[in-house]
Amino acid sequence: MEFLEPFYNITGLLYEESFMQRASLALLLLSIAASGTGVLVVSRRMAFFPDAVGHTIFGGLALALIFGLQVDLVVLFFGVFIGLLIIYVVRHSNLASDTVIGLIFSGGVAFGLALVSRYPQAQGRINRYFLGDILTVNDNEIILLFVLAIVSIIFFVLLYNRLMLSCVSPANYLKTVLPEYLFGGFLAFVVVIAVQVVGVLLVTALLIAPAAAGRVLAPTGRWMFWITLLVSVFSGQLGLLAACQPEVNTTPGATVVFIAIVIFGLSVLGKRIVASLSKKELIHNQ
Repeated sequence: MEFLEPFYNITGLLYEESFMQRASLALLLLSIAASGTGVLVVSRRMAFFPDAVGHTIFGGLALALIFGLQVDLVVLFFGVFIGLLIIYVVRHSNLASDTVIGLIFSGGVAFGLALVSRYPQAQGRINRYFLGDILTVNDNEIILLFVLAIVSIIFFVLLYNRLMLSCVSPANYLKTVLPEYLFGGFLAFVVVIAVQVVGVLLVTALLIAPAAAGRVLAPTGRWMFWITLLVSVFSGQLGLLAACQPEVNTTPGATVVFIAIVIFGLSVLGKRIVASLSKKELIHNQ
């Protein structure tokens, strides 16, 4: 597609193969969507939310195949429904969000597995959603990720600050009914679209690990967003570059996840070392 050629020219500076150029661009676009979303997920202590939505859409996939419906649309609506259901139950029960997510996660997975066990023709598509393969991304999926990135930027501009405020102000949380549901639907939308392109494992890791590192390293909420974006882009590109080296020769998705987790671990270790050195210096000065 001509629209994508300028972007492929940029990723072409790193890779000669067209499939690697597409994978690099896909990871960059996914990082844009996942960074701000991941900050909100981590700040609101909803780390299992992406996993819950990502796994329960298997039920939507099975339903679509059973009734001969358009798979992508059914999966999207099913995932958004699960996201809104989680927000509804959290707001109308005395249960913590992780408890609600765990319950819906378990029920959704059980429902999906029950359908798949009866209709095994869904098994192949489910394996693709779960594992994904960043090296098989095509132009149409790149366009889809462009749309996801643009929608994410619009959402961040309109609602990011308000949702972050509700994380630190319980009184404000009660007044943000519509933004809460919009966030639940948006988060589910991000997960479902990304899962269909790169799989559950990579999506969940890019939503959680960079944001966790950003939370450790950032002095303020604003810096948390930019550090998260930097870690997400860096781990995605470095993981893809490392995986294609003959000395490494590993699965790109798994390599990206591993590097993101390593960066988080190093951020925790570095923060502890800096804190320890500062404490020793303070004691010495006294």
